[in-house]
Amino acid sequence: MKSSSNPNKIKIVMGLFFILLGILTSKFVLEKFISPYAIIELSFRLPIGLINIGFVLLGLLCFFLDFEKISLKKTIDFYKYISITIVSAVILFIVLNVGLYAITLFKDAAYYRDQIFLGYKQRLEPLYSNLEKNEISKLLYETWSRPYIYEPYTQFKERPVMGHYVNVSENGFRLIKNQGPWPPNPSNFNVFLFGGSTTFGYGVSDGETIASSLQELCSNQNLRKKIFIYNFGRGHYFSSQERILFEKLITSGFIPNLAIFIDGLNDFYYYSDEPLFTQNLKRFIEDKGTNLLNLPLLSAVKNVKKARESEEILKGVKKSGNSEEDEYNNIPQIKTVVERYIKNKTIIELIGKNFNVETVFIWQPVPTYKYDLKYHIFAGKGFGRFLSSKYGYKFMEEYVKKHNLGAHFLWLADIQQDMKKPLYIDIDHYSPDMSSEIAKYIYNFLISRKLFYVK
Repeated sequence: MKSSSNPNKIKIVMGLFFILLGILTSKFVLEKFISPYAIIELSFRLPIGLINIGFVLLGLLCFFLDFEKISLKKTIDFYKYISITIVSAVILFIVLNVGLYAITLFKDAAYYRDQIFLGYKQRLEPLYSNLEKNEISKLLYETWSRPYIYEPYTQFKERPVMGHYVNVSENGFRLIKNQGPWPPNPSNFNVFLFGGSTTFGYGVSDGETIASSLQELCSNQNLRKKIFIYNFGRGHYFSSQERILFEKLITSGFIPNLAIFIDGLNDFYYYSDEPLFTQNLKRFIEDKGTNLLNLPLLSAVKNVKKARESEEILKGVKKSGNSEEDEYNNIPQIKTVVERYIKNKTIIELIGKNFNVETVFIWQPVPTYKYDLKYHIFAGKGFGRFLSSKYGYKFMEEYVKKHNLGAHFLWLADIQQDMKKPLYIDIDHYSPDMSSEIAKYIYNFLISRKLFYVK
């Protein structure tokens, strides 16, 4: 009797222990000892409800176990079985995630190769008059091998780097010929240039960007003050991010004499007014900083669901008889983009006026508007989401005709209309010659508007 009562006591004690543990870890009990906010934070990281139920069920299970029939050998065999099963499942999970991650990396590499580098199988050396083929490859590597880094408010910025062709200051701007000092000297005439990757100069060296060409033009003139250009162009930036960056520089005490904003392409590309990493940051915040839900295997499941949804949408488009391009010819959406640009422009102007900063706005050329695509080496691969600017620019052209955007707005969208030569070194970025041409137009515009202190 004594020997049989001991196992019963053990299973009762174990059962009560697990049930009590389930009760003690419940939200209702935890609220008596820690703050509700701490419990909410904990619930984002651990499934508290499932843990409670698990402990209670384990406790109940203990009541029904017959310890006398459980031998040491059976226990060891069961442990081995469970251990092997769990370890095998973990290994399989890791292998699947590593495999899917490798596939993702390969797809991304193939995508960028097709989008950026595939055209270089053709002879593009004429676009780089001072570079050999191996030097072009090095330039492209320096351009595309720099992951972005985080920056408050604007979300991200170009990573500081010191290369042979691409150099980015820790202060957030790309270096150019005759780069001015930082912080800017108030005795100079300081110009901040804002824009996306076309302004930064993706695919061209430091000395072949719009900013560098503009600096050279200014340096050759006999002006009252020394003029220094600071290239704050950044990949994927559009007018909303540029406005925020301008505000950040002003509030940090870096106040230029003149601020130039080159826009158009990315405003239509990011028509939803969400910067590049918005979805990633949303998931990060929703997951409370954990990356467990972003593992390749779980992401693949999400992507399958998204693919099915996209397929249904595409079927609907085909049934309606609309082409894929018509999806970008969304007038309400285009109108929203233009209105947002105008509002950003107005806010920038008001800030500039308050801090005695002249502001100039350039509407840039894009390959999908008034350019003979037979000279565009990458046109055959299609423009994807960049087609949004094709229709957006047509709308903007009419808008500019009907609305006065002020004496400091320069329309450069159609300067390439009669230029019968390659102007783009990839799908959308300017060649050195095109960068130089844009700089000349901007310089002449600034002179004509007397925005420099000319003798």
